[in-house]
Amino acid sequence: MKKLFTLLFIILSVGLLVSCSNSEDVVSPQTNQIKVTFENVAVVDGVVYTTRTYPLEIESIALNAKDGSTKAISEAKYSIDSETSTISHFTPFSGRINTTDLTAGSHTLELSFELLQNDNSSVPEDILYAIEVVPSIADLPNDAELGTYTRIFRQ
Repeated sequence: MKKLFTLLFIILSVGLLVSCSNSEDVVSPQTNQIKVTFENVAVVDGVVYTTRTYPLEIESIALNAKDGSTKAISEAKYSIDSETSTISHFTPFSGRINTTDLTAGSHTLELSFELLQNDNSSVPEDILYAIEVVPSIADLPNDAELGTYTRIFRQ
């Protein structure tokens, strides 16, 4: 009987050790792409421009998992120069950033969100993106026009 309890204790102990996980072992999900679509921007020679007269809009963030799994994005937060502009809680995670108070010149757009994995863990993701703000459409280089621009951030 004592051997049976000892054996049962060993089996339960091993089961507990195997089921424990270390939160430091979380690995960023492997993705084919994180695709962000912007509105009211112009791209000239690889530089993204927006104006103070029209809001900078994030139309969507799309995640395509490399392994075809159903990973998802939680709420997305959009900031300009480290100041939160808007938060989007639902797909397609669209947001509008008021640019009227921004000075003309270089600014940093930050996209922050959590990548939710199949095992219910999450990994924070921050994408920093340089943008140039000009006073009006007339100030865009090379007679560029505002429109839609999609950028793939990870492949």
